[in-house]
Amino acid sequence: MSKTKPKYQTWIRINKLLIFLMISLLLLFTALLPVPLFLRIFSGVIALPFLYITFILSYSVYQFSAIGGNYQSKIHDLIVAESNTNGKGKILDIGTGSGSLIIKLAKAYPHTVLTGIDYWGGNWEYSKAQCQQNAEIEGVAERIIFLKASAAELPFKSRDFDGIVSCLTFHEVRDRQDKMEVIKEALRVLKPGGVFVFLDLFNDKKIFGDEKVIAQAFEEVLEWKQSPLAEEMKLPKLLLSRKVLGNAMILSGKK
Repeated sequence: MSKTKPKYQTWIRINKLLIFLMISLLLLFTALLPVPLFLRIFSGVIALPFLYITFILSYSVYQFSAIGGNYQSKIHDLIVAESNTNGKGKILDIGTGSGSLIIKLAKAYPHTVLTGIDYWGGNWEYSKAQCQQNAEIEGVAERIIFLKASAAELPFKSRDFDGIVSCLTFHEVRDRQDKMEVIKEALRVLKPGGVFVFLDLFNDKKIFGDEKVIAQAFEEVLEWKQSPLAEEMKLPKLLLSRKVLGNAMILSGKK
């Protein structure tokens, strides 16, 4: 039987969740074994952070999914609302994942042509085929092109797009240590006057540096602003953990 509903996955990798769960159970099991007391205590203590991370990841999966708080979709709605290219033109989604955001854009702006790029594969659970299938189910496949590419080296000419969006992708790019280079690469393919909406963990200084470093990436941008995600929408307290969206900020503007 053919699928009638699109399959969108959350940002939390299930295989990562299962790894933390298995480690937690193994450590707890060791703590209950008839082994030396110090080993049991050590295993129990070490199990605590793994249990905490397992709980946070499980809670996040629930809150991001449609059967829970549906916050992933709500965050995408926020990005869509800020990325209006006057209802037309070419839009690029960097890090399209399973296609949720770009398909929302296609449905919201029916006169646009869209491109979604991602570096599918490895330990990621998304795929290009999944994106294409979701787009077909949603009735927008004829206006979306999905390409496998790195955000660090976009296969497009400069000033090629009227709008660019990206959601929680830049910090995951492995082939550029300096994430500002990835942001500059995104802005390179944006037309003058084009709009951009980038959501990422920009408040994590270990990844992106301080505000001055971020500002340097937008020196040639006409106007831009930054705002914490928590100020744009109400989120559950646990999702505001530094391990989830506590460092999330939206950078948006016009080139």
